[in-house]
Amino acid sequence: MLLKSRFYFLIIFTFLTASAYAQVSPTLKHLTPQEIERVRVVEELLQGVDKKSLWATVHELEKTRHPQISLQMREAMAKAYADIVREVNVQDPKKKEWLYSMICLNMAYLQFGGSQGAPGSTSELNRLIRQKLKEYLPVAVFNQSGFLYSLQ
Repeated sequence: MLLKSRFYFLIIFTFLTASAYAQVSPTLKHLTPQEIERVRVVEELLQGVDKKSLWATVHELEKTRHPQISLQMREAMAKAYADIVREVNVQDPKKKEWLYSMICLNMAYLQFGGSQGAPGSTSELNRLIRQKLKEYLPVAVFNQSGFLYSLQ
């Protein structure tokens, strides 16, 4: 039962995070070969934790209003994931999936304006994830149209 609930948790947060930044664009913007290569690197860093194929991910990015920002976010998430897996020596596949879901959740948290200037969390893991995400996100992304969202 616990395994099943973790699976659903991962699926829900994956979709929530994707929907938080993947606003559908009225016109499809094709990725360049260099951008597709960047997506391939992201897929390698995630080591199968993101179950989408390369081309499904490319198509998802092409449908967003801001493909460049979406790609930068995926790169930051993948690099943060790879760093934490290496630094903490995460071996268990289920723990890796859970970690990636936490990274997705923290990216959404940043997009909604959380913790821009302060640590903002009592969880050591969340602080580490946000530190890594901010390290790998371009500094200018926080000011770009299409990154920050509001529910208003």
